[in-house]
Amino acid sequence: MNVLVLNLGSSSLKYKLFTLGEKILSCGIVDQIGKDAMCRFDQTHKSVSCVDHQEAFTLLIDYLIQSRIIRSGDEIHAVGHRVVHGGEYYKTAVMIDQTVLQHIRDLFPLSPLHNPINYKGIVLSQKVFPHAMQFAVFDTAFYHTLPHKAFLYGIPYKYYRQYGIRKYGFHGISHSYISSQVLAMIKKKTVKHISCHLGNGSSITAIHNGKAVDTTMGFTPLQGVMMGTRSGNIDPAIIPFLEEKEHLSPKRLEILLNKKSGILGVSEISSDVRDIYRFFLEGDSRARLTLEMIAYQVTSFIGALAAVMGGVQVITFTGGIGENAFYIRKMALEPLRFLGVRLDETKNMFNKKEISIPSSRVQVYVLPTDEERQIYREGISLLR
Repeated sequence: MNVLVLNLGSSSLKYKLFTLGEKILSCGIVDQIGKDAMCRFDQTHKSVSCVDHQEAFTLLIDYLIQSRIIRSGDEIHAVGHRVVHGGEYYKTAVMIDQTVLQHIRDLFPLSPLHNPINYKGIVLSQKVFPHAMQFAVFDTAFYHTLPHKAFLYGIPYKYYRQYGIRKYGFHGISHSYISSQVLAMIKKKTVKHISCHLGNGSSITAIHNGKAVDTTMGFTPLQGVMMGTRSGNIDPAIIPFLEEKEHLSPKRLEILLNKKSGILGVSEISSDVRDIYRFFLEGDSRARLTLEMIAYQVTSFIGALAAVMGGVQVITFTGGIGENAFYIRKMALEPLRFLGVRLDETKNMFNKKEISIPSSRVQVYVLPTDEERQIYREGISLLR
């Protein structure tokens, strides 16, 4: 059985084609759709003309057939889709039917940047692969185990009842994959694990025996750690204050908090931590402050989540920043010595898999995430 896993962004189409045994037949991405698009399929890299996602699908199928990976689209037996928001509807992977599609549409207001493009990808996929089974895996599903005391906000309960305002959590597919890796490595009956997915979007999740206990992202992906362009946690009273002082509309406030804040807003340099680090090495004080703020917030959330679980045995880092920014890991972990964290600075600097010393009471790992593989695993379990 060949299973194509799709992960669509607003201007990208990322894919992995699996066959049984988790063997990858092909993987790649069409990036910057609608602009000067770039195709990176396996070892092939080239610029292409691609105005929309439908053309991206055509490029993908043409490549798979011309490269003789498949003979026709009929050799795609199932298609798995990453869908960001499943609300309270979905706790596991599901086969896609009209009811599922309608629920994804119903959740557009809660995920206006992601669910519409996920929906579009499913509809296009149904046209391109009319004989394939289609299934969805939801980022929010991993968090169905959060207790009410963790996911409710301190506002009138009727708003949860009427509008579904609660903490949903995101990056669930990534955290789920990392959790499965940890459970395979740490063969203990009880595993208290804090997973740090740090990238342009960042979230930190407390996981007890493979089940999510709490997480930093909330009703939207804006809550939690300061990110590339997202503010992370702020005092809600700042919003009406800025609205009055800067004469900002709700839409402009949303853009400010999601697109102009975070690392970009504080540093006034870039949203990319690699750029900030270069300026930091040159002695730029704002770059130093930005890195210190990221690390401080990571430390703070790890400490809080460890308290929620009554301790922590494993801390993992994944995502672009989590896997590569050794300097942020070092700054974030040093204050956690009181928890028993002991860092091997040489291993940390070279992004080794295990970066804690043998005597550390908390094991610390750097683990690459693989959302597509997790989607495949959940889909295969569903199909069986």
